[in-house]
Amino acid sequence: MQLVGNLDRAADLVRTFKEVAVDRSYHERSSFDVGELTAQVMKGLRPCLQQRMVELEVTCQPDLLMNSFPGPYGQVLTNLFLNAVTHAFPDGNAGTIGVKVREFGKEHVEVRFSDDGCGMTDDVRRNAFDPFFTTRRDKGCTGLGLHIVHNIVTNRLNGRLSLDSEPDRGTEIQIILPISTTPG
Repeated sequence: MQLVGNLDRAADLVRTFKEVAVDRSYHERSSFDVGELTAQVMKGLRPCLQQRMVELEVTCQPDLLMNSFPGPYGQVLTNLFLNAVTHAFPDGNAGTIGVKVREFGKEHVEVRFSDDGCGMTDDVRRNAFDPFFTTRRDKGCTGLGLHIVHNIVTNRLNGRLSLDSEPDRGTEIQIILPISTTPG
């Protein structure tokens, strides 16, 4: 039974990757339901948690349309997720990753990506978006994940982001994106 379940999950993951690979609009500007896309990306990442004691909670406002770049948006979510899994819960610690998406005023979407992991010191928080900065170089990390997130959010999606974190209190990244990204 476990083998069948694993095969079903693998098939779903492959199907999702194929849909993304075939859909040329994924990297082009298009209209999409940000909640549906968020849920789809997170569903594809869930298998990464199977050997960990980390829960994933995703809450998305329904029927929230954006006219933006779904591919880069998905990359932001993926990088944030992988960063949290790698850095927030070292040594197999248990915890929760949360993703919340909602309308923010009439012209923006807010994405709150949080974890209740180990958090960051002031020095780490100040450098978190710098290229090649990592606290886990000994584990093969490059220090590019959050730098890429920052660049995509600010340059490609015309948004802004803020980071709030304290040691032993977790981390929250707030991303504010325009509902319609102007061509640039």
